[in-house]
Order: sequence, then C-alpha cells, then structure tokens
Amino acid sequence: MKDQTLYLDIKQYENDNSTAIYFRNTSISYASLNRRINIMADKLANLGVKKDTVVTLLSFNVPDAIVCFYALNKIGAITLIIHPELPTKAFAKKIKETQSEFVIMIDLRYKTYFEELKLLDQKTFFITAYHDLNLIEKANYKKKLLSSASLIDTSRLLTSTDKKYHFTKDIVINEDMDKISLYLLSGGTTSEEKIVVLDDRAVRYAGNHAMAILNTSRSNYSMLAVLPIFHGLGLSMGVHAPLMNRCSLYLMMSFSCDEIADAINKNKLNILLGIPYLLQKLVNSSKFKACKLSNLYMTFMGGDKGKQSFINEFNTLMKEKHSNNRLYEGYGLTEIATVGFVNTIKEHKIGSVGRPLSGLKVKIVNPENRKQVLPPLEDGEILIAGDSTCLGYLNTEKKKQPFFTDSKKVTYICTGDIGHLDEDGYLFLKGRMKDVIKIAGYNIFLEDIEALTMEIPGVVDAIAIYNDNAKHPYIHLYVENHFNNDKKLKEQIKKHLGENLLRYSLPEKISILPHFPRTPVGKVNRKALIHF
Repeated sequence: MKDQTLYLDIKQYENDNSTAIYFRNTSISYASLNRRINIMADKLANLGVKKDTVVTLLSFNVPDAIVCFYALNKIGAITLIIHPELPTKAFAKKIKETQSEFVIMIDLRYKTYFEELKLLDQKTFFITAYHDLNLIEKANYKKKLLSSASLIDTSRLLTSTDKKYHFTKDIVINEDMDKISLYLLSGGTTSEEKIVVLDDRAVRYAGNHAMAILNTSRSNYSMLAVLPIFHGLGLSMGVHAPLMNRCSLYLMMSFSCDEIADAINKNKLNILLGIPYLLQKLVNSSKFKACKLSNLYMTFMGGDKGKQSFINEFNTLMKEKHSNNRLYEGYGLTEIATVGFVNTIKEHKIGSVGRPLSGLKVKIVNPENRKQVLPPLEDGEILIAGDSTCLGYLNTEKKKQPFFTDSKKVTYICTGDIGHLDEDGYLFLKGRMKDVIKIAGYNIFLEDIEALTMEIPGVVDAIAIYNDNAKHPYIHLYVENHFNNDKKLKEQIKKHLGENLLRYSLPEKISILPHFPRTPVGKVNRKALIHF
C-alpha cells in the first residue's frame, strides 16, 4: 500500500458501498463515511480550524468521533485525543500544555467540564451519537443527556449526517504523512505521564502489515473497536487498520458481552481485539460461550501483559465450540503507535508476544549501558527502531526523550520494558524496568511472582509491588480472588512461591481482595491498589 495520510487511506474508498462501520443497529458504508468526513471537515474549516491548529477531541467511540478525527486529518490539524472521563484539572492542564484552540466533545460529557471550560480560552463544540441510534436508543440517549441539555448551545452541535449539506470551503487536503498529526497521553517509558507526538506514518504502520498478520487477502472481516480512540491500540489497530484495508469495524461506546455475542451471531464481528481484562470478561459470559463462536476468525490481546493460563483457557473454549479462532498475544506501546510484535497463525510461540513486524529493528541491551547489546535468551531493555516510532514527548527536554542513537546512527525508542529474544527472534517479556528490583545482589522480577501466583486455582489476578521504604523495603503481593477462603489461599500462595523462588523474591505481605480497582479501559489501577 502506498505511503499516504490517514485521511487519504479512507478517501481511496469514497465510491465503495461496502460496510466501513457497524454501530448499534446502524451500518455506515465507505461512501457514506467519506461524505460525512467531508461535511465535518467543511464545518471545521468554516469555524477556523487550519493546518497545525491543535484541536482537543474528547469522546466515547461513536461514529462522529471517528468522522471528526479523519476530518481534522484531512485539514492537517493536530488532534489531542483524551479520555472522556479525565479529571477536570488534568483536562485543563493538557489543553494548556498542547496550546489547544478548540475542544470537540461528546455531548454526554459536557456538564462535567462546563465550569472548567468557562475558565479556558477554548472554542467548544459538540458531537453526538443521537443521529446514529434507533428510536428506542434515541429515547434512552435523551435521558442520559438531560443533565447536560440545558447547558448545551445546540448551534455548536457538529453533525455529519446532513443529507442536503451545501459545501462552502475548498479545502486543501493535507498530504504530508510526516508532519505532526496526533497527541496521545502515555504513561511514558519511565512511568511518568507524557504527551506522545505522532505522525501519520507511525499510526498507519500496523495497518500496513495487518493483512499479513491476519494471513489473508480477504477484506470482508470486521474487527471489534471497543478499545477507546484515546488508547493507541484502539486507534491504530481497532479503527485505522481495518478501515485502511477495506475491512469493517464494529464500533462500541462501551464494552458489552451481550452486544458482542449478538454481533458474532449475526456474522458482523469476526476479529476480536482487546486487553486481557475485557477478554476475560467475555470468556466468563454465558452468552458469549453460547454464541456462534465458529464465526470468529482470530483474537488479539495487547495493551497489557496477558497470563498464559488465560490464553490456554480461551483456546480450550474455542476448541470445545469447534471454532478455529485462537488467541494471539502482541506487544507495543504508544511510543511506537502501539503494535510492534505479534503472534500469528503462521508464526507463534507459547509464552512469547511474537516476532517484530516487518521493517522494525530490535535490540536487547544492558539498561545501565545501552551500548552493550545482549545475546539471545539474556534479559535486558527492549529497544525498537522503525517507521512506527513517535517523534518524541511534547514539551520535554532532550535528556528525558525516549531515544537512543547507536554507533550506526540508528535511533531507537527505549521502551523501559525488560525481556529477551530467543534464537528464532520471538520476544519474551519480563516486565517494566521499574518492576525489576535488586535484593542481596539478585535481580528480582515482579512478573515472575505474579505468573507463579496465577498458577494457583482460584486466583483471578495478581500484582506484585515493591515498597521502597528506606527503613524496611519489601514486596507486597495483591491477589484478586472471588471464591476461595482467604486464609487457605494465602497458605497455598506462600507454599507455591516458596517452592519456586529464591527467598529474596518472596513477598512479605499478601493482600487478598474480592476485586482490583481498575481504570476505565480495564487495566489495574496500581495507585489505587496500594491504598487497599
């Protein structure tokens, strides 16, 4: 596929009537999607959005959020996509840091940010899911909107469904795929929140390799797009990869096992993409287990480290239901537009996160001396180079940028993750550098503690955290358990870990909780966890 911008990837199908987006009971063709993008771009240009204007987009996964994203890309604006439930002070901070001039948000969230927006010099406009819903859903949507309705100036509502829209702007289409086009928030490779700067080349990199990953030339698959668009994996793989390859995406505002099962039964959904927590919820769902799983082709897991026990559980279910679908784990991060490694039908290895995508360069280095490249099977920091890498962190001094340039003048992203390559080039993750601690001269991998704990029946999830207390540092193991007797489970954990780990690796404290606190995308909220 030729090099071009994200918008031009969609424009190439402007006369195609095949389905681009499934949303609730609506299907949107590529021809209709292109028209809606052009309407939105015309409206935005009339409002004063130009090339390199920074626009904040805050929305759930609804059609007009996707439309708005591509419309901004057509103009050449820079889009800051943020979490629709971001705390108000953090919301204001990101707007100031990026010098955003416009805010476009889903109408359902306006009340939350109303007071903060009054203090900010922002031109604020709204998008809605209302016009893409059926009559019953529209009634429910109006109920949800009641608390915000009185605050919303309807003249500021941006819709793209106008059937008789009259275009007024002759927009010069941005064709520069190497210019800054996107800001995404990330934990950063040092676990400090950063604003990652991306161009179109990076975002579309995974999509360029999508059909090879799927081991097919078919374009009539539909991929689940439930991971939010502020999440790099959700945007690059959940949304753009299927659209640039003339596949369909099944767009969801919020995760619903029942809706996913219905879509699978109707053959509207063939490829699942999710983080471990969401996929585990699916497997636990009786409706999912009873649906026509033979309609599924492949399932991909990323965004968080998966447990091998869950992969085995998932694949066993598929075998029992006579489905060829299998779960394949991948690895990436926002700094490389999310996807860098993935297991596939043709090439996969148990315990690994796969081989790198074609064209990416990978090194495993000594984290204390990145010039020292480590041999296969030896753990070190993972470095990645290639067209998918970000342009850096916004407003960040050079020494805190995530880059390392080697003796051959190749610039790598320093991921901050620890792992090794085997002799066949498969990557095996150990965890974050901050999760590797040294006690009595030994490297202790917190991921090893978690993986061993997960082997015990009844353990739903496990997180090991190192408490670096100056007087008395220790490892605290948190366990999510829904059923077992806590006292008995603790004894099982201590026995199992004691039989498999050096005594320096053994957790001093074990806390068993009925449920872990989680972020809105399903990841464990570690900051909240330590207060339990």
